This record gives sequence, structure tokens and C-alpha cells, in this order.
Amino acid sequence: MFSNGTEANTWQENNCWLCWKYKTDQEKTEKEKCRCKTGYEIDLGYITGELSERVTKIINNEYCRYLQEKRPVNKKTRDKEPMTLFEEEL
Repeated sequence: MFSNGTEANTWQENNCWLCWKYKTDQEKTEKEKCRCKTGYEIDLGYITGELSERVTKIINNEYCRYLQEKRPVNKKTRDKEPMTLFEEEL
């Protein structure tokens, strides 16, 4: 558990803010769902002052085990050939 807001902020800087799954409320649109439950619960903890047992186990480590700095390649779009703009002459 974080001892204060500064410690929580530092943990998020080193984890949540580097992860592609984390978005702040300002970045979200109404239709978007939260991709990272851990980041959402930490943000909620700022308001309620409580964290779930699951999140407490995760934040006891220096780094989040779910951190993904780069978004994985989508298999559907990866295999597609780029569309040619002009027909090649034979």
C-alpha cells in the first residue's frame, strides 16, 4: 500500500504512465473502456483512499507485471500486403 500520494504518483510514473494500456480520463472517449484494471483501481484509490487486495499485491513490487510499453502487433493487419497505388507495367 502507498504511504502517501507522492509514493503512489511515483509508482504510476514508473509503471502506468509508460504502459500503452493506461489512459487518463482526459484521453478517454465515452465509448472507450478501461484497458488496465490495475491503473483504474489506483486512480479510484486516490478518491476512496482504499485499494483492493489484488492491487496491493501488484504494487508491492517495484514494477507492474502487466506493464507493456509497446502495443502488440495486430495479427489481422500484420499479414496484409500493402495496397499498391499504381499498376505495374509489364
